[in-house]
Amino acid sequence: MNHNLREVIDSLSRQYRSVVIDNEAGMEHLSRRTTRDVDHLIIVSDATQRGIVAAERIAAFRHELDIRITNSYLVLNRAPRELPLPLQQRIGQMDVPLLGLVPADEELVAFEYSGRPLIELPDDSPVYTAVADMMRHLL
Repeated sequence: MNHNLREVIDSLSRQYRSVVIDNEAGMEHLSRRTTRDVDHLIIVSDATQRGIVAAERIAAFRHELDIRITNSYLVLNRAPRELPLPLQQRIGQMDVPLLGLVPADEELVAFEYSGRPLIELPDDSPVYTAVADMMRHLL
């Protein structure tokens, strides 16, 4: 199964400028070597000490993989407007730079509850703006 998935991803990679792979939490998919080259590994965590510890483990594990990872970043999801100082300090000690924060947003929660697609978020949505800024940085 992993070999077949790797072949599909390799084929797509030759046909498109970018291929985005959204994995479940953890590094299982990368450790199965379903891809060989990663330009941007984005480690997404919530803004908690527990989440940051998990992100640190993933960041450390990436060095053990037989995969070429060019860049790694941390993104905090559902983040408060200002990160508490202990989180800022912990993130500052990581060997992965903070790419950005996706803010906690009631409009996004309403979309999730109602089943509305996130593509309908308005361009001035704090979530849309934050993600767009991060993507401009990467691309």
